[in-house]
Amino acid sequence: MKYISYDYYVSVFEGSMIPLEEFSYVALAASNVVDMLVSSPITAVTEKIRLAVAYEAETLFAQGGADALAGLAAVTSGIDEKLGDYSIGTPYVSNQKRCLSIGGVPVSGITVALLKSEGLMSRCVYKEDSV
Repeated sequence: MKYISYDYYVSVFEGSMIPLEEFSYVALAASNVVDMLVSSPITAVTEKIRLAVAYEAETLFAQGGADALAGLAAVTSGIDEKLGDYSIGTPYVSNQKRCLSIGGVPVSGITVALLKSEGLMSRCVYKEDSV
């Protein structure tokens, strides 16, 4: 279920990054990411949930939209160890700052903070700066 509309995105959130023709897909994906992050189902869509989805939608769009969801985000991995096709690394964005992710999908830090402030994330869902 999409938690925000394009009208909300441009009028209330005052977003301009995501074009109308790509908004529906990205907003649905951002809503799905929020659903994955919360520790219990969302029963009432509050303003903080809408804001969390809008920030996540912009993060997904900035990281490549559909590519970000397919594991091809603009997030690069600092590979620490590699053996054949297997590698262990730490995710970094191109400017070398840490990027939160869940299953390889980039997650907005503001989204996480808003969901925490709503009491929708239990401590077992997050640890330190990783989701």
